[in-house]
Amino acid sequence: MQHEALVHEIRRFDRFYTGLVGLLDETLMQSPYTLVEARVLFELGRKPRPGGGRAGLLARMFHLDLAPVASELAGELNLAPAYLMRVLRKFAAMGLAEMRDDPENGQPVLVLTRRGKAALVDLEAATNRDLARLTVKLEDDQAAELSDALKRVARLLAAAGM
Repeated sequence: MQHEALVHEIRRFDRFYTGLVGLLDETLMQSPYTLVEARVLFELGRKPRPGGGRAGLLARMFHLDLAPVASELAGELNLAPAYLMRVLRKFAAMGLAEMRDDPENGQPVLVLTRRGKAALVDLEAATNRDLARLTVKLEDDQAAELSDALKRVARLLAAAGM
């Protein structure tokens, strides 16, 4: 297959899938979060993010100590650090995330609050329901075929350095 045709097929699939699961909607899965915000929420729930050195009271009040977190996480998610900083500040203002001292080493880390963890649980449950609804009519062999295809796509693109 020529690479131009492959690019066309990938773009066609991308348009199909984003429309199918509503990724172009203003918010994800009927939630108050955009796709980027949902991904950041997931990443913060996956592991605490180290902050900079000990920040003073004013830095903590104005969330200025989020810059080291934004820089690292922005690299992982391939986002502009300034954009990610706005998301992190929004989460802090909504009470979803906060800086805390790590009990192991006393260094500041960005973590989800109880409210943030609850928001993540709700978002993941809604996502799981929507994806289950999307695949519920597949027979077992079709579900296995789809699973294999998804794994194969991930393996091929990872091997190509994507």
